[in-house]
Amino acid sequence: MTESKKEFGESPEKKVGKVAARPKTERAKSNGRWNILRKYFFDPFVSSNNPPWFDARGIAVGLFVGFGIPIGAQLMCLGLLRGLFRYNMLMAFAFTWVNNPISVIPMYYGYYYLGSKLLGRPAIMSASDFQDLMSPIIHANYFWESVHSFLYLGWDFVIRWSVTALTIGLTTGVAGYAIGHYIQKEHCRRKAKELGITYEKLVDKLAQGMRTKSPPGT
Repeated sequence: MTESKKEFGESPEKKVGKVAARPKTERAKSNGRWNILRKYFFDPFVSSNNPPWFDARGIAVGLFVGFGIPIGAQLMCLGLLRGLFRYNMLMAFAFTWVNNPISVIPMYYGYYYLGSKLLGRPAIMSASDFQDLMSPIIHANYFWESVHSFLYLGWDFVIRWSVTALTIGLTTGVAGYAIGHYIQKEHCRRKAKELGITYEKLVDKLAQGMRTKSPPGT
C-alpha cells in the first residue's frame, strides 16, 4: 500500500487542498499589508486629536524627506527638522515609506533619467547598471556607510538625482500639507459641531493640550 502511494504521488484530495489554500495565503498577505497601512497611515490620521497644522506638517515633512532625501539619511533628516519646528513625527515617519526597499531602485533611476533630461544631458546609465550601483546603498548597515555609498556614485549623478528629488520632494510636500490640512480641518469642524463649540476654540484647546502634555507624535 505504501509503495502504491509513492508510485502515484499525492492523492487528488491533497492536491485540491493545496490549490485551495493558495488563495487563502494570498489573502492573508494582502490583509497583512492592509493592516500595516491602516495602523501606521490611516488610523493615526483619522483618529488624530492634534491641531490640523500639526498633522499637515507631519505629512509634508514625511513626503519631502521620503521623495527628496536619499534613503539611509532620512531618519537623521527627520531628527534635524524636528529641532527646527514641531510636527507629527510618527506621521512623518510613516509617509517617508513612499520610498522603501521595493520602490527605491525604479524611483531613483527615474530621478536620474528625468534629471538628465532636465539638465540636457544624455542618460548613459542603463537600468541594470544602476541596480548594481545601488546595491551598496540599499544594504548599508549604518548611516554614514549609506551616505558614503551614495556620494561614491559621483557628483554628476548626485546633481542629476538632486534636481528631480528636490523638485518632487518640494511639490509633494506642499501638496501633502494642503490636502492634509484641509482633511484635518474638516475633521475638526465636524468634531467642534458635535461638541457645540466653534472650530477656533477646539483648535486652541487641542494646541493647549499639546503644550501641557506630550502625546504620541509630538
